[in-house]
Amino acid sequence: MIPELDLSSPALALWSAGVLGFLVGIVPIGLAEVVALAIGAVRPPGLALAMLGVFTATHVGAKLLWYWLGTLSDRVTHAKSRALIERGRAVLDRHPGYGAGVLAASAVASIPPFHLAAIAAGIARYPFVRFVLLCLAGRAVRFGAIAAVPALLRAWLG
Repeated sequence: MIPELDLSSPALALWSAGVLGFLVGIVPIGLAEVVALAIGAVRPPGLALAMLGVFTATHVGAKLLWYWLGTLSDRVTHAKSRALIERGRAVLDRHPGYGAGVLAASAVASIPPFHLAAIAAGIARYPFVRFVLLCLAGRAVRFGAIAAVPALLRAWLG
């Protein structure tokens, strides 16, 4: 006898949000916004909020792979690429606030694209804990604003 699968389970909703957060964090093609919008339509609102938290955390978790990729820049041997890496690090050494500003703008507005900012943070050796906290805060703002759209539309349309 096969047990029934309860597709309305909050645990399944949270698990799905986590898996989707990680997958769309690895594949940078703009699907994170679509998922955040869909999460905003979930009822009850408490479940939607929990899903959004799990989604954001796993999305940032996936960006840690991009950050790690950037940390491998010391292995680059191509002369022109090496020079670009060193020039970028020198700029951040002279202007340490640039890293946080660019990373925050990218986490909230995706300008520059967030995965590229994560790679650049790894290349520049941006402090890991600060990277994680800034990314979590910025992405929470971005996804929270996007997820609020369905509720705002419901309120506006009556």
